[in-house]
Amino acid sequence: QIIKKLEQLVEIEKFDYTFFTGDVVNAPKFMNFLNLITKRNFFVVIGNMDYYGGNRDAPIYRNLKISMGSNDNLIIGLTHGHQVSPRGDRSQLELIAIEKSFNILISGHTHKEEIFLQKDILLLNPGSVTGAWSFVASGNPSFITLSIIENTGEINVVLYQYDIRAAKLKDLKSYFVFENNKIRHKY
Repeated sequence: QIIKKLEQLVEIEKFDYTFFTGDVVNAPKFMNFLNLITKRNFFVVIGNMDYYGGNRDAPIYRNLKISMGSNDNLIIGLTHGHQVSPRGDRSQLELIAIEKSFNILISGHTHKEEIFLQKDILLLNPGSVTGAWSFVASGNPSFITLSIIENTGEINVVLYQYDIRAAKLKDLKSYFVFENNKIRHKY
């Protein structure tokens, strides 16, 4: 179901960018699929499981700078998050974002899907497209899409999650605005 949703989203137009938070673990077909549905750049970072049989040469951090209409640059950062302890600690993720000058930080490791605004920094965790297990995750397959409108600063986030028990695909929408180098809730 979750892969079908990805396919539906790119039927009209491919994603400009794709961010993958690591733990490839010998999945070349899926990585090729993500490359095929991406127009510009496909960003990948190393995850803790990649040391055993995945994408060992990927960096720990990646970033993308987007020029916004307000003459500010929105910087999206990507990391797996295995360097954060305890897992998924928002304060530590926020510190990474501040240190690296990221306005948005996309991380993984916990497999817990999350959209969280902390001190003008948007912290995103897409969860796991396979529904991989962890101590804190739902076990439901999930991913996130971002729509960024450069001239208005609008950032629209959609979390897609396939609820296994209900056998239903859900989407959770969140709206933000980037202005004066800060992100705030739109409403």
